[in-house]
Amino acid sequence: MGKSVSLNKITVLAFISFLAITLITLFKNALELEDAEQAYYSQWLRWGYDDQPPLYTWLQYGVNKIFGINRISFSFLRGILFAGILLFLYRFSVMRIKYVDKSKLAILLLVLIPVFIDFTFRRLSHTSLLCFSIIGTYYCIQLMIRKKSFLNYLLFGAFIGVGLLSKYNYIFFLISFILVSVWDKELRCAVCNPKILVSILVSLLLIAPHSYWLIGPEGFESFLQESVKEKVGNDKGLHGFTFVPVLVYLKGLLSLSFMILVLLVIAYYLKILEFKKPGFNWFTKMLLVQLLILGLFFLIFQSPKVETRWLLPLCIPFTVLLLESVELNRSNKLVTIGFWLFYAVILIQTVRTPIEKLLEIPSSVHFGFQPVANKLSSKYIDYQWVLPNVTYAGNVRLLHPEKIIFSTDDYSLSNKNNKNKESIKVSIDKSINQSSIAVDSIIGFGKEKENLYFYIN
Repeated sequence: MGKSVSLNKITVLAFISFLAITLITLFKNALELEDAEQAYYSQWLRWGYDDQPPLYTWLQYGVNKIFGINRISFSFLRGILFAGILLFLYRFSVMRIKYVDKSKLAILLLVLIPVFIDFTFRRLSHTSLLCFSIIGTYYCIQLMIRKKSFLNYLLFGAFIGVGLLSKYNYIFFLISFILVSVWDKELRCAVCNPKILVSILVSLLLIAPHSYWLIGPEGFESFLQESVKEKVGNDKGLHGFTFVPVLVYLKGLLSLSFMILVLLVIAYYLKILEFKKPGFNWFTKMLLVQLLILGLFFLIFQSPKVETRWLLPLCIPFTVLLLESVELNRSNKLVTIGFWLFYAVILIQTVRTPIEKLLEIPSSVHFGFQPVANKLSSKYIDYQWVLPNVTYAGNVRLLHPEKIIFSTDDYSLSNKNNKNKESIKVSIDKSINQSSIAVDSIIGFGKEKENLYFYIN
């Protein structure tokens, strides 16, 4: 009965979070970067979209068909995923922790992870889907260990496919899982069951079309390699082999968990909690192997930068392991405080954008793209519009959903999608081609005061 009641409380928290995420977009004059990308890419159903897997965009395409092209459509999907993360993590926590309050605290601790409560709450797309996929996969693993049914293996395979189609970072989790399944007897028993073939078959069927698109004759994997180089920064980073990337990686982990660590220290000295030796089970081994693999990756690729949002999906399930490793006093009071803190942070995130606008705090979302869209529609309505990047293209599409809009940085767009008609190309810089003369311009646009030039091709 207690767990049923607590599930209702978590459900309310998830629903309020969903509503808040949906409402935040209404206060913005422009879409965030990742929402703008989705506004652009969801014009088409493709097997792949530049340097990200296609699943999130497929889901966004479906949402757009139901609700149309508007701000709510792009916040709706993120809100569903954020709520799903809370609910799935709670279900996993309940399976592993027998005490109701500790199960709830595993979810409430997420409010102390800045990148989760800010980036995931306000803007992240593929990373949010990856968080959901990894937590869902952990849940399926626990189901398989408890009951080796056909349905559980089918569900496990589906989540592997979903994870790989969510974000390529999922491969780090999958490698860790394979290694731990060799190491840990309990996990090995689940994996060595003949029904695992069902999981493998389902996952392969799900990822096969995108895999062919990626490594097929068109050579999109080379663009992906260049994107990874640019993101990890090793093309312009350290010279020679050093251990600096490991320090950067450890700094990223500390940034991710700093507030939780501070809370643990305070609670320990106030005698609110006591640490106990965690069980050396498959879940603990997953943490150790995963941390090692990530560290080796950044070391081998000599990456001088590590974004906390890259680490987030792989780390947030381990709030459950943290709660398994402590004994709590007055846990019911801690849960009450945790809920109120979560609600307070949701409120702050909701009113942040209008307050920034009222106080005239510069933010890119306060600068709408109406000047660009108005100039294009008033003077060049019969032309094909080509914008300088997906941020521009997505925001202009939001204002003109009836138009098919192209972006110059969309390398995966097939030529067959281009219409054979004259185009107006918007460039942030003046054309280096001396024979091209700008037919129009907008000077000092947006927060960055960019100069836009219009060329007829």
